[in-house]
Amino acid sequence: MDKHVTILGGGPAGLATAYFAKKHSIDYDLYELKDQFGGNCVTIKHKGHLFDSGAHRLHDVNKDVTEVYKDLLGENLVRIEVPSQIYRDGFYIDFPISPFNLIKYLGIFPFILESFKLLFSRLTKPGSNHNNFEDFAVKKYGKKISKLFLIEYSEKLWGLKAKDLSVKISGKRLKGLNIYTLILEFFFKNKVKTKHLDGAFFYPKFGIGMLADSFVSKLNTENLHSNSKITSIEHSENKIVSIQVNSSKKISVNNLVSSLPINVFINSLSPQPPKEIIDVANNIKFRDLILVAIFLNVDRVNTNGSMYFPSSKFCFTRVYEPKNRSSYMSPKHMTSLVVEIPCYKESEFWMMDDDYLSDLIITDLCDISIISKESVESFKIFKIPNAYPILEKDFDLKTTKLFNYLKSFKNLKLIGRNGLFQYSHIHDQIISASNVVKSL
Repeated sequence: MDKHVTILGGGPAGLATAYFAKKHSIDYDLYELKDQFGGNCVTIKHKGHLFDSGAHRLHDVNKDVTEVYKDLLGENLVRIEVPSQIYRDGFYIDFPISPFNLIKYLGIFPFILESFKLLFSRLTKPGSNHNNFEDFAVKKYGKKISKLFLIEYSEKLWGLKAKDLSVKISGKRLKGLNIYTLILEFFFKNKVKTKHLDGAFFYPKFGIGMLADSFVSKLNTENLHSNSKITSIEHSENKIVSIQVNSSKKISVNNLVSSLPINVFINSLSPQPPKEIIDVANNIKFRDLILVAIFLNVDRVNTNGSMYFPSSKFCFTRVYEPKNRSSYMSPKHMTSLVVEIPCYKESEFWMMDDDYLSDLIITDLCDISIISKESVESFKIFKIPNAYPILEKDFDLKTTKLFNYLKSFKNLKLIGRNGLFQYSHIHDQIISASNVVKSL
């Protein structure tokens, strides 16, 4: 029993931890708050349609993780390639940004002017140190392009001004994409685009929820505990000794792996951490997300995997068509669109009546001719609290204090997007889970 591992949270990171534990003959028990496993990676059913809790993808960037996908999903794992575009002022611009689409939007002379202005700035003010995301974006793309396509979008997505956001919000999505790429492609017709996290990826035939279902099918059902709220985490002498489930059941712990939001974990500890640690934990924030799924009596809207909406004119940041990921996601001759609205639980959108909110979104989509009101068959609202951590400027100064405190517990490991306070992808979470199990 020395290697028994108690896992908190049944999202991809927690399920992957149980999966690897079983592969290494390590006993495990997993506790999940909800009645369904999958965390924020589930598939919702509505009148014959399927849609995911976000535009999830299974990226083919790590050979070992791809093998896990194949082991779990087998013939239900499909490799697809769908484009993504940015909608701005009536134009669709390829994402990653291509020079010819940009020229079509800006005009050739403004494009050349912006290119040379940025080159001149780079030559006269070299350096790669960035104080915040706004500084990073402007130095990488120039003022005009970054404002049009990055800054306004990021402020909607994260709920903070770009100058108050960490450079780390760019993640891998902008890797290799900069004004030099655009200039080289335009003037030298160089195909210098790097591999991008939009575009080609793996996807389960019947939605991302199949991943969680497949994990569960590989695990021992008696070791998976749903409807299990962690109400207390007890510690003594630098070890986690037990957890309390649903305010009643006390369970001894040997090794603990947690994907709970780090602030929730800190506030569940008993005895309580020092006040300084609690104050820091209560000062970090998570962004909430509303999905408005619109079901349509048309065969297809377009061929895009995702459409991004940077303009503050729209409350939503992204719209995706599940059928473009898999034809099984909608009945024949029908399709759906899922609209993402990032917000806080205190916002007007979160509190808004479902009919009013859906009418607001449908009207916006009709106004820009993406859909027609006549084609709308029905809708469904789905809300995701704590969808992702907010990476404000210098957020890591706060989280470092929390991680340093939690490192004092010898039998504790943190995993997952919210447990590690990282804006990570599913493959990152599976790698993290594998490494944690290896350390046991």
